Amino acid sequence: MRKGVVAFGGMIAALVVLVVAFMGPWYAMNVSGSFGINGHVSFYLTRMEASGTFGNQDLSVSVGYADAKQDAQTAGVNTDSFTVIENAMYLTFFAIIFSILALIGMAAFVFQSGTPRIMKYFGGVFALLAFVLAIIPVFYVMNTNFSEEISGFWFSQTILGVTVAGNPGYAWYLMIVAAVLAVICGVAFLVKKTTPEPVKVDSSTPLEE
Repeated sequence: MRKGVVAFGGMIAALVVLVVAFMGPWYAMNVSGSFGINGHVSFYLTRMEASGTFGNQDLSVSVGYADAKQDAQTAGVNTDSFTVIENAMYLTFFAIIFSILALIGMAAFVFQSGTPRIMKYFGGVFALLAFVLAIIPVFYVMNTNFSEEISGFWFSQTILGVTVAGNPGYAWYLMIVAAVLAVICGVAFLVKKTTPEPVKVDSSTPLEE
């Protein structure tokens, strides 16, 4: 089996996880308690979705962060977190781009297209860059407050009979998985030794006596 196949396969998995993380919810807030309040708010990289019952009235809305600021302030959501989410979106997008570039280099190495040494470093370095751009938004989002009244990434607090709880969505965890896969594949690819290409002998040339 050609060297680098496992790392190549692992990088494909990292790219798939990154794409799913880009589309999934990064954070969720649940509100329940008196006054007929029972709601759920999900923060995606490109939009915010809210659903539930508020004052015996069903509500379901999906809006972009630019349009959600006024309503979010009324609900006690920290609108500064919108900027954090948008920045995380850009970082995740570039992590996907670098993962694709890493796959191009790894594929060229595995299928023996181009100079093996150059393709090895091309694939490995871009995989490590994908790791950096995947892990940064994980900590970046983790250090923001999505509620104006409550601090902390994981929280649960009751105020005047209303319980507000917040926790990261599955996309945030997937970014950690993608970052781990990218760094493992990148390092594994860089440490592989390239085998020198065999020297071809022209059999048509007669040997000198």
